[in-house]
Amino acid sequence: MSMLFVKLPVRDLPAARAFYQALGFRVEENSSDDGEAAVVLGDEQVLSLQTRERFAALLPGEPGDPSSAPTAVHALTAGGRAEVDDLVSRAIAAGGRPGAPAREEEASYSRSFADPDGNVWEVVWIDHVHVVN
Repeated sequence: MSMLFVKLPVRDLPAARAFYQALGFRVEENSSDDGEAAVVLGDEQVLSLQTRERFAALLPGEPGDPSSAPTAVHALTAGGRAEVDDLVSRAIAAGGRPGAPAREEEASYSRSFADPDGNVWEVVWIDHVHVVN
């Protein structure tokens, strides 16, 4: 399995870094510098928070601004409903904005939030009994 790196532009790298650390994620210092913070989401997933200047160097044209309109929705899974609620609560307490109202279905529960830069995250619990392989 390959690793997944999600690269996001941020206006204030120290503030963005502090936000994700407040959610309980670790920053890999060996892969971080004054233009990027490597936030470890899981064993094979890294969120690369990049200054807008560094992010802009990756692509032609001007990067989108997630504070005006979402450019993507990122999803994280949780171990249960309480873990979904806890992560969203920590995100809001750390300076994020609440997202859409909670959605509860027979086999899942989800809530969302936006980080201080406007990047949207959905946190979802899925009852694995109902997952088709």
